[in-house]
Amino acid sequence: MIIDLHIHIEGRSHCSHLSLQELYRGLSPKLDGICITDHEVIDKIRHLHFQEFSVFYGVELWSDKGDILAYGLKNILPSKDLRAKEIIDFIHHHNGIAVAAHPFSSRHNAFHESVYDYSFDAIEINGAIGKNENKLARQAAESLGLPLTGGSDAHSINQLNTVATEFENGINSIEDIVKAIKNKKCKPVRI
Repeated sequence: MIIDLHIHIEGRSHCSHLSLQELYRGLSPKLDGICITDHEVIDKIRHLHFQEFSVFYGVELWSDKGDILAYGLKNILPSKDLRAKEIIDFIHHHNGIAVAAHPFSSRHNAFHESVYDYSFDAIEINGAIGKNENKLARQAAESLGLPLTGGSDAHSINQLNTVATEFENGINSIEDIVKAIKNKKCKPVRI
């Protein structure tokens, strides 16, 4: 099963220009599902029903060191002014997983070398950044013994269908995504 684990929707993420209609029309048939990871927003879009694609929800959280993708949370922290360690501890305390989003990006809020100092569950290969930055992410994951996930980080239609995550087993819920990543039963793939 192939799922894009990092997509932003217009009106929910301040920097996204990707409408629901564009998203639906623009998704590759190679994908089985998507995970919407808007900035600081985790509630479901009530009127979003894609027959051909499963839709899951995570969240991208800002921290003082870099952006963190969280999967498996029911709610988010009440304050945006928390340090990376506090955010990761919150995610783990609520049985979620913390993924370093675009950790070596020169364009995003990114951890860079400090990614080695935190207890992430996975490292992201990101479709919106360059090969060298993703190479550094791969090296960090290998060094830390962590799995890699993949996401397009799409904010517009032309950013869709770059990178996604292939899961070894079927995925029916966000809990299945969490379990698969914890068990290293996933890998990033090009779309």
